Amino acid sequence: MSREIRLRLFVASITALAATTGVVMWSVRLPFPGWWPFVTFLIVASLLESLNTQLRLAAKGSTSFLMHMAAALLFGGWWAAVLAACSTFLGEVARGNPPLKIIFNLSQRIAAVSLATIAYSELGGALPPSYLRAAVSLSSAEVQRDLGLFFVFASVYFVVNSAAVNTAIVLSSGRSFREVWNLNTRGILVWDLSASFVGVLIAWLYTRFDMWLGFGSLGLIMVIVPIVAVRHVYVLYHQLEDSGQELLQVMVKAIEARDPYTSGHSVRVSEMSRAIAVELGLPARLIEEVETAALLHDVGKIHEEFAPLLRKEGRLTPEETALMQTHSAKSAELVGIISKFRGFIQESVRHHHERWDGQGYPDGVPGKEIPLGARIILIADTVDAMTTDRPYRKRLPLDVVIGELQKCAGSQFDPELITVVVASVSVRRLIDGALPVSPGEHSPLGSRRFSWSNSRLWRRRA
Repeated sequence: MSREIRLRLFVASITALAATTGVVMWSVRLPFPGWWPFVTFLIVASLLESLNTQLRLAAKGSTSFLMHMAAALLFGGWWAAVLAACSTFLGEVARGNPPLKIIFNLSQRIAAVSLATIAYSELGGALPPSYLRAAVSLSSAEVQRDLGLFFVFASVYFVVNSAAVNTAIVLSSGRSFREVWNLNTRGILVWDLSASFVGVLIAWLYTRFDMWLGFGSLGLIMVIVPIVAVRHVYVLYHQLEDSGQELLQVMVKAIEARDPYTSGHSVRVSEMSRAIAVELGLPARLIEEVETAALLHDVGKIHEEFAPLLRKEGRLTPEETALMQTHSAKSAELVGIISKFRGFIQESVRHHHERWDGQGYPDGVPGKEIPLGARIILIADTVDAMTTDRPYRKRLPLDVVIGELQKCAGSQFDPELITVVVASVSVRRLIDGALPVSPGEHSPLGSRRFSWSNSRLWRRRA
């Protein structure tokens, strides 16, 4: 069965799930909240939907899920599903997504809201919750029950949404589910669950202002303004981060211009190191630091004394080899000039030529005394050397590269890391010369909940 057919069958199954849960929600729906409250929520949800952020792999995130959750608490699952469908549709059409994507994103949002509401209600949660009523004690058992069950509501919403979107990306791209989940979801679930309680705050303020002033939308506006402001600051911060990353890559390209045979080497090593770090299941911040260290691992070669060595076509003399081996320490010195790179990044750069058996340089550090980032970079660096055309040989095929890595496990490389590399589908794809991950797929993590976006992965299939 082709990838395209599997993808369409999956979209059809999500659509059927949304229709089924929608029927259930219709049968237990609460009264219509009124046009003014519904339209107000729809406008705000659509605004937040339009302020989406590109995630790492073929998905976009927005804070519109806060309005879906608040609507479910206030108006019930049916009207929250309708709200989610309407705001998502407006956002999808505005982005110009194809019909299949529009259907999928509508369906997975409806299914997420509906299943979350069903789980909440079946466990005994009240709609509207007890804490939204007037003159209720926040310490009462009923309030504590409903707040606790909201955690279940949020967990179901995020699991359904994440599983559906990540599976669609897997089917459209051919990547492993673990890789996609680690890049898009693994590091943000705690943030998602924490942020979801803003939905409770939105519902509570809306109710209180409606009681006090007969105009609940004022409370809604008071919550949404800071959400949009914080999100704007967040995007500006990551735009600045992206600019810094681009400057680093410009510097690396300037260094590699000295050696025509290593053009693009640092970028490739960075991509490979990131893939290995993802397979290890490292936290998102540590993955970023491994990637940065790998990008800068040879930055010391910018020193003039290395220029003739990089251009030399024949073998290096023992004296020249000893000089070349100082590049890792010099790279670490340059990296340490930037305060945020001191510590893990700097140490990973310094020790990226240390061997597992302690026979490496510059310090002869053995085993797990070598920083994890350096152990990862050494593997990625060696793989790139084997898979790059040289004047004296062509790139080595995948099976030969894997064989060399396994042969040197326990002497040159960390054997546990080699086991992960050999077993990883995504790392093997990079070794075998698959297209590198595009810059857009490594955009910073943003506000979620997300939908399947109009990405390069999709365009290759369309």
